[in-house]
Amino acid sequence: KRPCARHRCGGGSLRALRATAAAATADGGQVFGLFYCIFFSNRRRQTSQYVRVVAMQWSCVFSSSSSWPLCVVVCACAAVAAVVAVPVAVVSPPSFRSANLSTTALLSADRYGKTVLAGDEMAVAVQEYADCAVFRVQARTRGYVALGFVDPIAAHSVDVLLFWVDDETGVGHLLDMHGKTDTGLTPEKDVSQDYELLASSQNGSHVSAVFRRAWDTCDEHDDVVFGNDTMRMFWTTSDRDPIDRQYTDALKLGSSWKGSQSFHPRGPKFRPNTDYYKKWDVTMDNMHLKDNIDTLYWCKIFRAPKINMKNHIVGFVPLLHADTQSLIHHMILYECDGGPDSMEKYVTLKGAQCYGNAMPEDWNKCVSPVVTWAMGSDGQFLPDHIGVPIDGRDKYYMLEVHYDNPTFRKVMDNSGVRVFYTGHLRANDAGIMAVGMAVSPMHIVPPRQSTYRTVSLCDKDCTNVIFPERGIKITSVLLHAHLASRQLKLRHVRHDQEMATIAQDGRYDYNYQQARELVKEVTVYPGDELITECVYNTEDRPQLTHGGYSTKQEMCLAFVTYYPRTPLASCFSMTPVPFFFETFGVQQFLDYNMEGVEKIFLKLADSTTKKPPVHAPATHVALPAFDDAKTLDELNQAHISYLMKQPSFTIEDDNEPNLFKDLEIMEPVEFQNKTFQQHLDNLPWEDGLLTRNIENRLNNGKHMTFCRLHNDTLAL
Repeated sequence: KRPCARHRCGGGSLRALRATAAAATADGGQVFGLFYCIFFSNRRRQTSQYVRVVAMQWSCVFSSSSSWPLCVVVCACAAVAAVVAVPVAVVSPPSFRSANLSTTALLSADRYGKTVLAGDEMAVAVQEYADCAVFRVQARTRGYVALGFVDPIAAHSVDVLLFWVDDETGVGHLLDMHGKTDTGLTPEKDVSQDYELLASSQNGSHVSAVFRRAWDTCDEHDDVVFGNDTMRMFWTTSDRDPIDRQYTDALKLGSSWKGSQSFHPRGPKFRPNTDYYKKWDVTMDNMHLKDNIDTLYWCKIFRAPKINMKNHIVGFVPLLHADTQSLIHHMILYECDGGPDSMEKYVTLKGAQCYGNAMPEDWNKCVSPVVTWAMGSDGQFLPDHIGVPIDGRDKYYMLEVHYDNPTFRKVMDNSGVRVFYTGHLRANDAGIMAVGMAVSPMHIVPPRQSTYRTVSLCDKDCTNVIFPERGIKITSVLLHAHLASRQLKLRHVRHDQEMATIAQDGRYDYNYQQARELVKEVTVYPGDELITECVYNTEDRPQLTHGGYSTKQEMCLAFVTYYPRTPLASCFSMTPVPFFFETFGVQQFLDYNMEGVEKIFLKLADSTTKKPPVHAPATHVALPAFDDAKTLDELNQAHISYLMKQPSFTIEDDNEPNLFKDLEIMEPVEFQNKTFQQHLDNLPWEDGLLTRNIENRLNNGKHMTFCRLHNDTLAL
């Protein structure tokens, strides 16, 4: 059509753009174009690069009314690469200019955009537009406000924004700056000023500002790229304006920040007015956390609210307390498959250690999640057309709270969740299913690795059996792993072809596990497969990390909200036991054969897909001795009983029991007189070729799927 002779990206970093359509097709209004990007920098040598952009929609390339339309596209000019854009029917947010907001409207919007931080001293919200992100900030000060944006993984530099309103003139000022997180130096002003102040005001106690910046400013040295991945924001305030250098010198990075908050820059976040919903508080009842407990799972049974007909759960918020908030790792509310005859007698109990000897067997029927909360989340609300069904007649629920208490504090806790529900039924019943890696010591992450990938498979056999013919539609995903995880992804495969990724986070922040609400619902049909992928970094770990429930162990899970609801509660996978040991060259163990070992681990996986053990200081339980008089099955059952008595499968302390330490290798001969754990510890994990071969074999080899239903049975 017509070339854009001039284009402004991020406030001037990209000074000029000359675009000529090299070829065009009539297929869907697509164009194959060659864009010539010229990037200027006052302190860097002028460079020119070519970027080939393939199969892009016309509307993404040309515009007659906006000076921002190409910003997201051309900012890829920092890297020369071929980019293929597959057209999908996604409703994109409008451009900022098309919103046509006045200064008064920007400053007076009480519920502007998506809340990032809501506090008495500082409040921040972000609004997504096609061409940029617009931030609204209000702070309790008459001095300057500083925000610092950091990549949580490569947190070596800070993209700093400094703004204030002059006390004498009432004029707002904004500076784009940068600094280093490891030097403590005063931030320096960027050569390219890529933030634009849209509105500002100041009264007797507060200062407010609205500003915008491009998603990618093309300033790769001083600015961070805003996208779908988690971003961490630091903030601080001063009671004085930075009239001269003296006051900005006080902004020492890494020492003067008053707080931080992670957030997702892009994507929707449903937050309705809750005044018209009914509330149900589900909380612990003065649960005493002892000072000899590291990791504890505590469960309590609740009766559903007294309602005479079906209602819909539409959302929840966490109920946390300042003195115990840091100890709460996650909370899950499960629906129980049991009525008054089996469950009513437990309602008055204060609870029990989840899945331990003191927990009643009836509680094992509580496996269907209806609320899932993890660290850093402020809750979740469902779109207007779906709701999780709740029926007050003879329905019971179990709240599971994971306490992570590494400093062995002795506290009392009443944490829980506030569930919002309504009698005005939505169009569809929603469900939540968990997919990912079965929690098992066979889920391993080698030491001293910059990147190590694991995958799990919810295979087509499970979806074929469970999903309706028209498929299910996924609306949101909560990605969950522990401290070593850096990247998570939920992949989608149909007929052996990889579809678009459902959800991913390339900057996973363990302290911010907020559900990701999808811009476009994803349909998963019977026969489709879901792959949960995690990438870990263990450069600071000298020993192998195993799968487990302690935060120093690892997980790789995704909690998926979808509709219509199906009987599926979870779909986990693990490496088949013989295949796992064959990967490490082990053919036979002393005292019992591979079939016996397999039975033990299958029993373990069947139970731990929903039954995390308590992690506490433990006395060693003696491993059952081999006895020729015992049958193989009797010996297997003895080992299963032994496993179920363990506090956890953590392998952080040499004094803790661990099945791998009790499996002595008999074949091959060169591995004899070693336990399997010793064999793993002695492997040269620093050998990149060996580690990659093991990684590829475990990921691309065999997987065994556990397809668990609401009634605690396995469909497969």
